[in-house]
Amino acid sequence: MKNIKVDRFLKKYDKMLPVYNDMIDVIGEIFENEIENKEYKLQSIDFRVKTKESLTKKIHDKGRKYQRLSDITDVVGVRIVTFMEDQVDVAAEKIKDFFIVDEKNTIDKRKTLDPRSFGYLSLHYVVSFPIEAKYKRFKGVRFEIQIRSLLQHTWATIEHDLGYKSRIGIPDELIRSFSRVASLLELADKEFVNIKKDLMKYEEKVHNSIKLGKNMPSDSPLNNITIRYFMENNIILNNLFRDTLEELNLKEEIREEAPVEIIKLLNYFKIKRIGDLETIFQTKKREIVFVSSKLVQETGEYVMEKRGVFYSMAYVLLGGEPLSEKLKFLEMFKILTDDERKGMAEMMEKYHLEYKNKSKKSTKYSLKNIIFRNKKGAK
Repeated sequence: MKNIKVDRFLKKYDKMLPVYNDMIDVIGEIFENEIENKEYKLQSIDFRVKTKESLTKKIHDKGRKYQRLSDITDVVGVRIVTFMEDQVDVAAEKIKDFFIVDEKNTIDKRKTLDPRSFGYLSLHYVVSFPIEAKYKRFKGVRFEIQIRSLLQHTWATIEHDLGYKSRIGIPDELIRSFSRVASLLELADKEFVNIKKDLMKYEEKVHNSIKLGKNMPSDSPLNNITIRYFMENNIILNNLFRDTLEELNLKEEIREEAPVEIIKLLNYFKIKRIGDLETIFQTKKREIVFVSSKLVQETGEYVMEKRGVFYSMAYVLLGGEPLSEKLKFLEMFKILTDDERKGMAEMMEKYHLEYKNKSKKSTKYSLKNIIFRNKKGAK
């Protein structure tokens, strides 16, 4: 009897397979255009159509439960992995907003866990397409969407790899070990969420200070959040950048800033506080402009973006350092190719010496004038 049922289901499966494959393509487009956006990114999305072997096993194991192929709701399946636990519910809401949810067969397995136990379970939705003409060919076909966090997914993957599918026959000490690991991962998931919330509060605090016209104190730490506001609002940096553009007759190139890249550069020189950075921009201003002018001459560029000031500053700070230190910096920040870096390092040394000699001449000339004026005044 079972074989007849399996054959009937598999014949229907063969007939429906092109539809299932089309579904995968359409679901992928929906996720790309409707579920994900610039502000909300998922860690991963996997789509699959159940194989004949897997379907056959399911029918054998739970055959009495199904009368027709359409009763099996996970022939087409989607697995969503979010970065953090709190994003599971966000993804769930987005799915509910777009797809028609089969509430009867949808299970939030997170709520089925004994509260006295620890374990990692996913949120499972059984859904179908909206009633629209473009989805007509998928009418009556349900599919399953599984949502879990990255740590939940890690747990489930390891659990599956170890063959830990049932507690029946598992020694108590091993069950306790699994529970301990699950509790640690659950705690880590929640702590990551708390850290993210604290970061958002910190960024809001910095933003509000700037909005109220307050400058960030000089002892404020430089990090991915403060550097973004520093680059947008700091008067010393903005004046230096404006003067560089005017003096070199350049146009400003506006691109989205990369705070991580700039912070990495500042960390290289152990510049940790806003005040330290402001001091360098003030004391090294003329040399930074000088180096910028030399770079412009070499590259033939007629535009400059604000982050270029930081790289000119880096070349100034490296000017008097050994060649090996210059090469180390260029390699770390992937500036130029291996063959070109030595030439650039030597050029940085040349810029440094040119500016040094230029400054000496300027100083001697000014002192000579002062002495001459003093003598003239004495007479």
